[in-house]
Amino acid sequence: MITAGPIFQLCWVVRDIAAAQQEFTERYGVAHWFTIPDVHFGPESCELRGEPADYTITVALGYAGGQQLELIEPRGGISLYAEHLERFGPGLHHTGWVPEDYDAALHEARAAGIELVARGKFEGVGMEFAYLEGGPIGSYFELMRLSDAMKAMFDTLIPDGFSNPWQ
Repeated sequence: MITAGPIFQLCWVVRDIAAAQQEFTERYGVAHWFTIPDVHFGPESCELRGEPADYTITVALGYAGGQQLELIEPRGGISLYAEHLERFGPGLHHTGWVPEDYDAALHEARAAGIELVARGKFEGVGMEFAYLEGGPIGSYFELMRLSDAMKAMFDTLIPDGFSNPWQ
């Protein structure tokens, strides 16, 4: 088993992040969004299909109850997100977990023959991520390694009465 426990995150790739936030807020009750505009991932910290990647995205994080939702709008460069938008249009992109042992989860995925499609580090914030091919399921699976500081930041975003999976 690659990972267990609750799903931490569901992510949609969108063309217009403001419109997507409005839709989730008005129709599905996501009250607050934490938006990080124009996040640059460079070739020194990111790869796509084993090659250095260089791209920019805008990210918005919100919660529906205890479920973290992520919206990603590609802003430039070649990325897994831009590819998704080009091939399928806006939609569900990945499901994310925070495994107890990130390295062991990656090892297990490789041992099972699952393709590691993209990976990287969000420099300066203490986050590492890897996207696994979904195979017959279709969408990608993200594994995340989060620093204590990053977990604490996510804990400030979750609504009262709920907790993130590491609690």
